[in-house]
Formats: sequence, C-alpha cells, structure tokens
Amino acid sequence: MAITGILSITYVTNDLEAGRQFHEQLGLTLVHASAHGIDFALPDGSSVLLRTEGSPDLPAPLADQDNGVREVCWAVNDVASLAALAAGIAVDRPVCWSGETECAFHDDAGLSVRLRLAQLKPISAESDPTNAPGRVERLNQLRRWYDRAIPLQMQHVVFSSPQARAQARFYVQRLGFRISDIQEEGGVFLRAPGSVQHHNLYWQRAEMTAFRHVSYGVANLDALMAGAAYMARHGVKSRLGLGRHRISSTFFYYMPNPCGGDAEYSTDTDCLDDHWVPRVWGRVFGHIWWLAQGREQEPEERMRMATEEDLKLL
Repeated sequence: MAITGILSITYVTNDLEAGRQFHEQLGLTLVHASAHGIDFALPDGSSVLLRTEGSPDLPAPLADQDNGVREVCWAVNDVASLAALAAGIAVDRPVCWSGETECAFHDDAGLSVRLRLAQLKPISAESDPTNAPGRVERLNQLRRWYDRAIPLQMQHVVFSSPQARAQARFYVQRLGFRISDIQEEGGVFLRAPGSVQHHNLYWQRAEMTAFRHVSYGVANLDALMAGAAYMARHGVKSRLGLGRHRISSTFFYYMPNPCGGDAEYSTDTDCLDDHWVPRVWGRVFGHIWWLAQGREQEPEERMRMATEEDLKLL
C-alpha cells in the first residue's frame, strides 16, 4: 500500500493565539502548547502543528507565503515501502533521514514533504438512519442532534501552481499516487495508494504557487452544519456557504483560517479503489453541483471518461 494518508500538516503563523482559538473552535483536540508551537490531534492519530517563524528545523516557505502549510507528512505503512520510496526520490534530490522511520525532501514545487512509518488509526462515524418518502429507517425516534462538528480525519490538502499537472506528475510517478479525476484547465485530483478517499491531494492550476486549504472529514451533513453554525457564532463565516461538488460528490463548507488558506468541513465524499476510471471534467461544471445560496446560471454539462492520452499528459 505504501502511503495511506495525511499524518500531519505543519502551519507557520504570525499569530499563534488566533490559530489556537480557531482550531479549538473547529473541533480539534489541543495536546501541547509552547511559546513556539501548538499541536492538535485528530481521532485517526493525525495531527495539525502550528509553528512560529522562529521555531527550530522549520522548512522554508512555499513560494513567497509567510503563513500557511509549510510541510505535509504522509503515513507509510511498512518499512520496505518507506525505503523504496526514499531511494526513488534520492536519485535527483537530497533526502534527509530522521532515524530509520522518517525522511524528508522537497517536491518539484518546493513544498517540504515528509514520509513517516506510521499506522493511521481506523475510524468509524456513527450511521444515522435517514427517512425518505416510502422508506422508513427511523420510527418513533428523534434524529441525533449535534452541538458542533468534530473532525475525524484530514481527507485532503490542496495547493495551487501554474504548472499543476507537472506538480501532480511528481506524486504519481515518484510516490505512487493514483489519478482520481482531471479538471480541464483546473488541476489534478490524486489519491494516495493506500487510501479510498476520492483524493488526498489536489494540485489546482492558478497563477501562483500557494497553499489553498485542508479538508476535515466529519460524520455527516448534520454534524457539518452544526459545526458551521458553531463557527459562525464565534465570528467565523464562509464566503460560499454550504455546497456540494460534482467532482468527488463532497458536501463542503470553507472557512478562512487565520494561519493561512481555508479550513473545510467535508462529508459524504466518494470512495475509490484501483478499479475507478478517472473522469475529465469541465472546470466550472465539475467544481460545484449546487450552492445553498443559489447561482444565477447553471454551467454547461461537461464530463467524459479519461483516455490513455489524457493520463499520458501527466
């Protein structure tokens, strides 16, 4: 399987207290705090690390960004896979080892990437029975009420680049990621080989190389909207509001993060394995299926199965 998912992300922020407050409100568990950093944990064993610019061993910034994610650490599930991946990377760039179970390097965009021997913990969100006309799954029973959202895992991280396909190529050819879907003039959605999430990484085409957002998976739509309401009561509001993507089918709710980029509550994302055939989507058609606030005009339908030629372009 090799890489199974996101093990940790490291932010650099010039306002550590604002970052602490935001991520606690978001629903993460604080496990350690000091003058130079704060660590948060998620139920699957992954972590979100906040650091100040003066912290030791901090990676260089991505492009010209001060705030934002400086490093992504991926979980690798066995020693042989870790050694093979590191050897393949070392053919054309430095690889720095920390003991025998962890190594770091830079991808083609200049982002610091870390691989660590680790097992993400299995998680299981409770299933809430859903009624619909003619289908009764919940009889004489109230639906569960959520006070707020509790992120269970980091489902994906997003970066942008003028050469998004070239950046995606590195992860496919060198780290074994699978192509989930392609967005015309948009970017490439990538799934870690040991994951069933539609995508763990998205390289988005844009004029500048930058960090965009991290997606936090929650139990269901009720939990997502309870979290959105909780964040709004604490002064954090979304620019788009609730919506659903066509690509990946994900319910989304993006919020500005004081540490850089956005944080996304997400749920009901498509799950894939190696039998999936990637699609090629029109950029606007694939991006959003619907928004709660509505749109004046629906985009032209554009979606087709990817061909070998499409995949070779990477």
